[in-house]
Amino acid sequence: MKSLKIHFLNVGHGDCTIIEFENHLTLVDINACKRFAAPTRDELKKKYSGSANYGSQSLSAYITEMKIEEEEKLLIDPVDYITSNFPGQSIFRYIQTHPDMDHMAGLHRLVNEKKVKILNFWDTHNAIEKEDKATKWSNVNFDKKDWATYQEIRSGRYGCPVLRLKQNQEGDFYSADGISIWAPFQNTEKDNPDADPNCFSYVLSILFGECRIVLGGDLPSNLWDKLAADNEGKLPKAHLLKASHHGRKSGYSLNAVKAMDPDVTVCSVGELHSKHDANASYERFSEKGCFSTVDHGTIIATCWEDSDVWLADLDGQKIIHTFD
Repeated sequence: MKSLKIHFLNVGHGDCTIIEFENHLTLVDINACKRFAAPTRDELKKKYSGSANYGSQSLSAYITEMKIEEEEKLLIDPVDYITSNFPGQSIFRYIQTHPDMDHMAGLHRLVNEKKVKILNFWDTHNAIEKEDKATKWSNVNFDKKDWATYQEIRSGRYGCPVLRLKQNQEGDFYSADGISIWAPFQNTEKDNPDADPNCFSYVLSILFGECRIVLGGDLPSNLWDKLAADNEGKLPKAHLLKASHHGRKSGYSLNAVKAMDPDVTVCSVGELHSKHDANASYERFSEKGCFSTVDHGTIIATCWEDSDVWLADLDGQKIIHTFD
């Protein structure tokens, strides 16, 4: 029986997903930050500073920082992961779900330093110009070279076809892989440089045999509500759901999740158990559970044609088989 392998990389607060189709690779977003973003560090400080009393404030702060640094060492560099696990392979399809830096950090290194060839680039209709908003770059570990590389590719100067697709559009070379586009919507605002980047986000459905995988991007909860309403609450069942907006409440829609009735949900989060976290809500409506890269590190899903889904960690240790 054939299977489809999907890698949900442990990249902290951000996204990077690799899909191994039979004859080519698809890369959905990239985030190659080697340190946690400030909100994640704040959450981890709360977690570790309250876990034990080390006798003095300075000693507690030092031990807390050491524990955070240990967790940072577990973050995966997606550029190294791709070049090590798929040496010499090009990226047939790179999907930039939306123009946020935690979804494109490392793009410059991937294509300009490691020379990994991208054959097709999926972009969105947006007029967002981060270079004009210097405050957007303060206190984060992002490199402006990644934004410049994104602009180079989306302008066509990189030399590969650039697709800007919207809901329900079809094309032979991605429909053949079972990919359907659920978002962005046809009427998504595109000319406002101050628009919320998440509103442009791709939501993709991949149908592999009887197994449906839904990749939620960063679509906000109100647009998930719209997606559910437009389908009269009858979205197709998801055997594997990648939670929207890293598993945050801002991307959680009760109506959509109940309609999709996922067997398992995967969250890529850097703030598990924070006030923003919706893991418990996904857990409630995911038959076999919700699994986070914070708890399990990189999660590798094997999706079988009969709709069985296996989840394993980077060492190949079983997390769950949905047919157990």
